[in-house]
Amino acid sequence: MNRSSRPGKRSAYHHGDLKSALRSAAATLMAERGVDTVSLREIAQMAGVSHTAAYRHYADKEAVMADLAEAGFRELSATMGQVIAATRGGVTRKLQAAGGAYVRFGVEQPHLLQLMFGPAISDWQCYPALVEASDALYATLTDIIKSGQEKGKFRAGDPRDLALAAWSLVHGLALLICGRRVTGSDDALFVEHASQRVTALLIEGLTVK
Repeated sequence: MNRSSRPGKRSAYHHGDLKSALRSAAATLMAERGVDTVSLREIAQMAGVSHTAAYRHYADKEAVMADLAEAGFRELSATMGQVIAATRGGVTRKLQAAGGAYVRFGVEQPHLLQLMFGPAISDWQCYPALVEASDALYATLTDIIKSGQEKGKFRAGDPRDLALAAWSLVHGLALLICGRRVTGSDDALFVEHASQRVTALLIEGLTVK
């Protein structure tokens, strides 16, 4: 067998972008079994390369997970931005739509949501791109709150504090549904209605009386 026909060499060449292949494998394993039981060796095996090849791109499993979490924040931020831009009507409708998009994201990708906000990544400061992606999501929420304040729709106050309250509410609902802590969690229609009701209560609290 010549060198070019070895499985590891052939797989690495075939992938082209090995980092993407490793992230995809990690996401699959995480969805199947959760974060804790997955190893970098298993990730490499699923990607079709040796664990030595994986170490050329990632120092350890946490580094792979940090990349996945970063991608998750960027996807969620982009999705919410698109929903806000596409929603017709005033800022209250846009905020409600953004809240619904957040809950749907969490329900559709529960393991990713748990990774993004859980303890699997011990020190975020080691991953500046991850911090930046999380801050971008916060900024998306803060901007819509600011917009509502400028239009006289939302109450006065630090928009970051109000955005944090909004974030906490929709995130908590997403976790409750993902954890099957509320009756009807398996029903897509229930999820949609629940997100609408909860965000309506949020907006009621934000609205200038």
